[in-house]
Amino acid sequence: MRAIQQLLNIRRSAWSSRPLRVDGMCGTQTLRAIAEAQHRLVGRPSSDGRIDLNGPTLRLLNAMRPVPRAAPRATSTPPPVLPRAVRPPTPRPVAHTVPARRAGREPPIEVIDAARQSEQRWHVPALISIAQWILESGEGRHMPPGSNNPFGIKAAAGQPSVTVRTREETRSGRSFHIRAPFRKFATLADAFEAHGRLLATHRAYGEARRHADDPDAYADALTGRYATDTHYGTLLKTIMRSRDLYRYNAPAAVSR
Repeated sequence: MRAIQQLLNIRRSAWSSRPLRVDGMCGTQTLRAIAEAQHRLVGRPSSDGRIDLNGPTLRLLNAMRPVPRAAPRATSTPPPVLPRAVRPPTPRPVAHTVPARRAGREPPIEVIDAARQSEQRWHVPALISIAQWILESGEGRHMPPGSNNPFGIKAAAGQPSVTVRTREETRSGRSFHIRAPFRKFATLADAFEAHGRLLATHRAYGEARRHADDPDAYADALTGRYATDTHYGTLLKTIMRSRDLYRYNAPAAVSR
């Protein structure tokens, strides 16, 4: 994964001044960079966030590796060489066969319960709510301070809020930052309740609601609606597959 991140940084320097953090983790920023590279380099109208061995994305990334020159000193480090079989998590086939759960990757029980309660009341697929919790808040690590708001829900006039700097994106894919007020909730459960009500009642999500029985199509329908990120649906689907969230798509009791 480190080699892929280094190769992405080489290519991204043509359109971004902010390099990826090379940490060997296939997190949301790396997935976003893969999807962006596919859109810009491969010309895909939609991206899958996947790098296959001998696939077009990997070939283009490798094509731009610097050619090693004679090292002036014995301590010089050659450019990164991509390991033969390194790739981000492979998307699940249409049947969504669920493999064994990964140790240490289970969302907190309060998140699972809140997502299931939202599904029962508002018919928002639980795995969509969990995937958005992961993507929007970095699994709860990057919420606006003191907000209990993992979904990036903006505040309307008169609602309790906190104002923070946030990244937005134009339809052409250009990023920019603004300061905006975000809702402040008393509890995490309250945030999931508001998130479910928003997706279930706002007219902007009418297309998504028509796909309540198809989580992948539901995720795609949130692109350009829930977030301005042009790869938003792709990122959600990649998270759902890599974290085996499809197991939460079946009816289940709210508490174990």
